[in-house]
Amino acid sequence: MKELIEKISDTVEKKKVKSLCNKILKKCSFKSENDLQNISALATWLYIYGYYDEMIEVCDLLKDMTFTGNYNLWFNPDMVMCLKSRVFRERGAIKESQALIEKINEHRHPELYANLIDSYERKMDINIAEELKNRPRSLADRWRFSKLQFAIRFREAGKFPISNEKFENDIIELVSILRQVK
Repeated sequence: MKELIEKISDTVEKKKVKSLCNKILKKCSFKSENDLQNISALATWLYIYGYYDEMIEVCDLLKDMTFTGNYNLWFNPDMVMCLKSRVFRERGAIKESQALIEKINEHRHPELYANLIDSYERKMDINIAEELKNRPRSLADRWRFSKLQFAIRFREAGKFPISNEKFENDIIELVSILRQVK
């Protein structure tokens, strides 16, 4: 792991990526929500910046994790599997993508998705607008990042009551905005 993270830090000239690499190199426990979140965030930023091969390598750091009943810990392995599945799907590796989706959906509860629609379609946009109006742009970018991760997670896993087309349009828009972040 250390070799991979150092390689990424040395080759990707983006502050977000370097900062996350430093955090991971300093401390990384696969039993810590924060540490797993750093890995998930690194993979997502690599996706945003178009470093797909490196993103897949980072996702693979969590590939052997298993669900232990703790959804707080599972969120991040779930997220990186969705990212990896997305890139596989986009590259035409449908079998590999589908295998990840099956693993993801083992621990999902689509009957609860309706409770999340308002959060995605309205509340996240309100938070972004409020941050743009009242605070530094970086806080709006955090909400955009959260919305992007949400869109990827639920677009790839499927069964969410928002169309794939809506998710795809949002993902394209959010990536184009977040790609401007250094």
